[in-house]
Amino acid sequence: MDDLYVGVDLGGTNLRCAVVRRNHEIVQRFECPTKAVEGPNHVIDRIIDGINRALEKSGCGAADIKAAGIGIPGPINQEEGLVYSAPNLPGWNNVPLAGIIQNRVGIAAFVENDANCAGWGEYAVGAGRGCRHMLMVTLGTGIGGAVIIDGKLHIGRDGTAGELGHVCIEHGGRLCGCGARGCVEAYASAPSVVRRFWDLVNAGWESPLAKSSAAVTCQDVFSAAGAGDAVALYVVKKTGEYLGVMIASMAELLNPEICVIAGGMILAGETFFSAIRETCLNWNGHPSRTLSILPAELGANAGLVGAADHARVRTGG
Repeated sequence: MDDLYVGVDLGGTNLRCAVVRRNHEIVQRFECPTKAVEGPNHVIDRIIDGINRALEKSGCGAADIKAAGIGIPGPINQEEGLVYSAPNLPGWNNVPLAGIIQNRVGIAAFVENDANCAGWGEYAVGAGRGCRHMLMVTLGTGIGGAVIIDGKLHIGRDGTAGELGHVCIEHGGRLCGCGARGCVEAYASAPSVVRRFWDLVNAGWESPLAKSSAAVTCQDVFSAAGAGDAVALYVVKKTGEYLGVMIASMAELLNPEICVIAGGMILAGETFFSAIRETCLNWNGHPSRTLSILPAELGANAGLVGAADHARVRTGG
């Protein structure tokens, strides 16, 4: 039997668990609501149940698994298996998650930031396969990232490197959820897209989408842009420009071969990506001319594959 690993992708809304082969093939997966409001103990019980259900569906037991990798939406200590905090998981403060999972399931367990897991998944078998230097930007309620240098995940001195959403693109600019001002997350995350759309409408810009009786979502703004709504189209282009400024700066610093962009916002399509690429090219020279900016390929499976492969790397497999 091929070496088997478990990948866990823990989100504020959904929990995904999978049994994954060494060659990155997902054997079986299990998904359920996280129910984060119930607190860390209940969520940990759900993680353990999810792992056991994925094992049961795959027809194997804990003894058949080399190790488990767990992607966490927040800062963690990789060496100690400790979750410092998780903004979308109430009550998660200094939780020794890896040790708890190892003791209760009987599988060696490792934790990693969820964006790092997704980035590693795309690097291993997705849009970044075949490269050595890659930047990953994840777009959603917040903005995350992963940095891979010379084939290795760069985590920094205490495991918190790659927080690309909090790179400042405008000194003294919009207030970000982190408490600072001018972070790219305050300009290019999904909620900020909606907020800027309404800012323009309230300033007198006319948009058919604004007449909708339903609450407007980021995806609504992107869909309206595709249908020719001038306000929505402007917001999409500006969002791409904000991201382009951040990516161009990272290109100067890291000189990656590829920047992979993930999350539901990539469905905005070529208008969005063109704005990102054009801004990068206008911002600097060589680093951006030699940088490929591509949409992610693995979707929701990126975090699962990356978490499982992280466990393989940590155990020397």
